[in-house]
Amino acid sequence: MLKIALALIVAFVSLASNVVANADDHAGMKKEHEAAHLQHDKWASEHAKWRAEHMRALAMMAKFQAKIYEHEAELIEHDEEMRAHEDHAMHHGEEIAHHENDGDATDHEALEAEHKKFSSEHEAMAKKHDAVKSGHEELHELLQKLFQIMKSEK
Repeated sequence: MLKIALALIVAFVSLASNVVANADDHAGMKKEHEAAHLQHDKWASEHAKWRAEHMRALAMMAKFQAKIYEHEAELIEHDEEMRAHEDHAMHHGEEIAHHENDGDATDHEALEAEHKKFSSEHEAMAKKHDAVKSGHEELHELLQKLFQIMKSEK
């Protein structure tokens, strides 16, 4: 019985020393946890900053895309103005041919007034075209800069 009691005491002491832990035994783990927590906070802060930068970049790209769409709308409108102007020129040419064949002097003044209107519209369209072209060149310069940046980051 003594042997059994002695064996139980040895086993209990052996287990007790393993079960009861000293705070000093975990100090290294606690420091690692604290360091990891600080690093995680730093990473989370960096991620927030980067994500905000990404959102701003996407917003800038959306604005740039909107500029391209607006420019395309200007081209569509200008094309329609040119088509209508061409149509006007064709009809004016028909009126001139009819006037030359008819020779009615009263129609000549109306024809000249119509021609002045045509010339004035043409000048306005030329200015519009210059503005559209300038906008296109500005947009193209921005695109080229963007392409160069994208190429240099590879």
